[in-house]
Amino acid sequence: MNNIQTPNIEVLCQPDNYFSVKTLTVLPHVNENWLTFFDNETNPTEELSVLFDNAKQGVSKSTEAKQYVELIIQLDPSVAADWEFYGNGVEYCGADSNCQYNLSTEITNDDTLVLRITQVVPTYEFNGVDKDNLDKVIEVTEGEHTQYLPISFRYTAKHLPTNKIYMSQDPKIIVRRPGATL
Repeated sequence: MNNIQTPNIEVLCQPDNYFSVKTLTVLPHVNENWLTFFDNETNPTEELSVLFDNAKQGVSKSTEAKQYVELIIQLDPSVAADWEFYGNGVEYCGADSNCQYNLSTEITNDDTLVLRITQVVPTYEFNGVDKDNLDKVIEVTEGEHTQYLPISFRYTAKHLPTNKIYMSQDPKIIVRRPGATL
């Protein structure tokens, strides 16, 4: 797994500072990769990394449960008249150990996707997960501490001139909360 040295987004864990809100722009296209930009950036990002800080000494552990990151993703103004987000705005392709965090999405005004990540616990990948045999109960255990938990998804949007629905390539979000071993 990749070692995320410097996250794009850090969520602090202080009683008066426990969330982060970032605005991004996505540039959809009918047959090319979609580009995602942090506001005021000219180079696109292919991968977003989020680090949830642990509570430091003197800060209640309950502050960790309140932490969240909110990504406000807007359609690029140069094409916004021709596009709108479709459905819940995303199609999840894979979310490793996704019971260790919650994801929610909301579409506002058809051109803004709000993606929120909450309830992040230390990132351990589960051992024993059989992703191919989904018709039986299996026991899983926490494996080694991982550097991140990737969330693979595709943006979903409708191209209004053609009335066709498109999905982007995977822009991937990396989520991490250090475990007790760090």
